[in-house]
Amino acid sequence: MQHVVDMTLWENYRKVCFIAPFAPPSCPAYAIVTAWNPASRWVGLRRNARRQRALVRQVGECPVMGEVWGSDEDERWQEASLLLPLSQPEAIRLAARFGQNALYWVREGELWLVPVLLEGPPCHLGALASRWRFRP
Repeated sequence: MQHVVDMTLWENYRKVCFIAPFAPPSCPAYAIVTAWNPASRWVGLRRNARRQRALVRQVGECPVMGEVWGSDEDERWQEASLLLPLSQPEAIRLAARFGQNALYWVREGELWLVPVLLEGPPCHLGALASRWRFRP
């Protein structure tokens, strides 16, 4: 089931940054997926933690490239996310299973916002490096 894009929500997704204790991977293409807050509805820390553990179990044999926090620019809103070396269709199916409106896709260091439960074209967000906040 696809939903019409809520433009305020979409704009918030476009303003993402990522907080991680490592530099962005140089892998040619990968997805950044979360299980937190399905359909952008807050479900609480305990439920989000359970959902994230379920996401880790779901990817099973797929090697997780890293764990990051997807965040708004002022770092008040944060969601745990996984960097996964999946194809874009595989990533979309996985994100849909966890009720996500969208996911982030990285190709050759460029960041894209890709609709999952929302309709619309993918949106290019520029270089991932410009949105990456290294925190040891």
